[in-house]
Amino acid sequence: MAIATRYEELLSWQRMHELNIEVFRATDIGRVSRDFKFRDEIRDAADSAERNVAEGFARYTPAAFANFLDYSRASAAETRSMLRKGAECGYFSAEDFARLDNLAARGAQAVAKLQRYLRSPQAKSNAARRRYSRRLHPKNESNESNESNDPNGSNDPNDPNDPNDPNDPNDPNDPNGASPR
Repeated sequence: MAIATRYEELLSWQRMHELNIEVFRATDIGRVSRDFKFRDEIRDAADSAERNVAEGFARYTPAAFANFLDYSRASAAETRSMLRKGAECGYFSAEDFARLDNLAARGAQAVAKLQRYLRSPQAKSNAARRRYSRRLHPKNESNESNESNDPNGSNDPNDPNDPNDPNDPNDPNDPNGASPR
């Protein structure tokens, strides 16, 4: 199993993100879009399911991460409950309900699987080994000053190496930039 370095790499986050986007789209049209309280509640529940995976990932310890996944699963359950209510009130067709409910169930399953791992002895061992490894082998082992951390270094916002330079003539993503030759 590869180590995720970003929360976007986690299957559980991807599933919850898909649920969040699809709930938003489904509540943006029809009668449900005019029931502001219901619309906002179901959107918030789906959004919370996604956000808690990301927030837990940032906690760095398996136990803390697993606790945030508890909140994510609870939010997915809340989303499913609201989907059922919406279907019974005529806000969602049977097909839309089935599709969205399936997304929520798949997201909850992915979260549960990740929780099982995070609460396992293997996860605790892996986390301890990584923490111990970082103490033994810090990234910058030299005693020399790191140029990027030099407090007396250049702080020029127009530095040609500035990645946020809005006037970069070589920016390939700039629609107004120079065309390639």
